[in-house]
Amino acid sequence: MKTPSTDKKHKTVVVLLHHPVTNRKGETVATSITNMDLHDISRTCRTYEIDHYYLVSPVVDHQELVSKIIDHWKKGSQAEWHPDRAEALSRAKVLSSFQDVKDELKGLYPDLALEVLMPDARPLPNQLSYSEAREKWENEEKSGIKVVVLGTGWGVAPEFYSEVHTYLGPVYGPLGANGYNHLSVRAAAAIILDRLFSSQK
Repeated sequence: MKTPSTDKKHKTVVVLLHHPVTNRKGETVATSITNMDLHDISRTCRTYEIDHYYLVSPVVDHQELVSKIIDHWKKGSQAEWHPDRAEALSRAKVLSSFQDVKDELKGLYPDLALEVLMPDARPLPNQLSYSEAREKWENEEKSGIKVVVLGTGWGVAPEFYSEVHTYLGPVYGPLGANGYNHLSVRAAAAIILDRLFSSQK
């Protein structure tokens, strides 16, 4: 995986969690990885200078499929004809578990502390707004790795909550909590990263 060079104070990672997540019955499952989520979130990560995009799934068939898709766009004529797509996908990688993500980041950045952040559609105590998160990061004396975790299915399974250090607020439209609140994870990822990292205030 490419390790981009940025001038941001903190390294940033996006994780799309396909396990452990829940289905509509509340059961812990592994969801399917979609081609759109791989491509679109990779491109969003590249736009906002996100250092790494990890898709987490224990399903071997899904891992092999993602690796084949990434290789297809990074090599040969596809890379020549679509260099922007190849560059974006160079930041993407599929791993079996969130522990694997943490282990890889520890190997890449042994001196940086990890902070796991997760948006939640519910209002929660001590939840940070996106402007509050930006201000907090700017005022921190030490640099670190910010791991933004996004869920699939019907939400991240409760057993994952112990991994989370900071919860980010819901993504609301103009009607706030009373409005429609069923964004695709691709749309939510773009909005969240824009709120956290856009140069446009």
